[in-house]
Amino acid sequence: MTQPPVAAESLPENQTPELPAPIGRITIVGVLAIVAGVALVPLIMGGPSKSFPGQLTARIVPVTVDRAGVLTEWLVEEGDPIQIGDSLANVSVSELVEERNRLKEDIARLTTDLERAIAQAELDLEWRLKDINAEIFTARIQSAELLEEKYRHEMEQVALSDLLNDNTTALWAPRDSVYDAVSLQKTDSPSSRLNTVLRVEAANNSAVVCQAQVEMCEEQVELLEELKESLPDRVRRSVGVDVIEGQLADAQARLDELMEDESATTISSEVIGQAGVFLREVGDHVFPGDRIVEIFDDVRRYVTVDVPSSH
Repeated sequence: MTQPPVAAESLPENQTPELPAPIGRITIVGVLAIVAGVALVPLIMGGPSKSFPGQLTARIVPVTVDRAGVLTEWLVEEGDPIQIGDSLANVSVSELVEERNRLKEDIARLTTDLERAIAQAELDLEWRLKDINAEIFTARIQSAELLEEKYRHEMEQVALSDLLNDNTTALWAPRDSVYDAVSLQKTDSPSSRLNTVLRVEAANNSAVVCQAQVEMCEEQVELLEELKESLPDRVRRSVGVDVIEGQLADAQARLDELMEDESATTISSEVIGQAGVFLREVGDHVFPGDRIVEIFDDVRRYVTVDVPSSH
């Protein structure tokens, strides 16, 4: 059931009903609120927004040396990825480099001296062998002649001994052979028999002398053969080949030791990153604290922005 309308005059003054706001006023208020909000945003943000160029930058880690020396070798190239502990370069101590260079010069000089000494030894050995071979040939010829003479004296001794046994003497013309007797005759003359006995003794003595001379020739040949075998070593020592070889071996051994010590001068990386610019070249002298290369740290990166000053 609906209630009957109440007359306005019957209501109290404080209970007068509110009338709805006009649509136009609501629209105007909304627009003003939006404009005011947009105007307040720059004020709240500190002014109008601006953009500035920037870039992502890696931390640069310089690699330094801890001793004075010479950069002998790069073990990486620019742009190579680097891990912790990777070998970057070899640095030799200055004193070791100087000694190594001196040893290389000594080795080159000693090698030349050795080649020259060996060539000289070969020449000396050649003509000395010719002399020794000639002496050996002469000694053998002389030995053969003495053997022939010895056999002749022995034959003479035998023949004369047979004549004495037959009480026969011989009259000799030349003394070359026992068969050159002019005549044989029986004789009881003591002088003739004595002469034959003396000839037997002389033939025996001559045979003994020839045998001794033959033995001397054989000994001489043996000595010459031994000298011939030992001659190469003698000649090499005479021109100093063994001395030069010893000096060359010592120098090469010392150089090998210095080359092995190079591993102790290797510069290693302490960060992970990428090899940057080489600040030194191979052959440069470096000192403690000198930077030789820069490594871009891939782990620690940051952004750099160029902001102009407001003043």
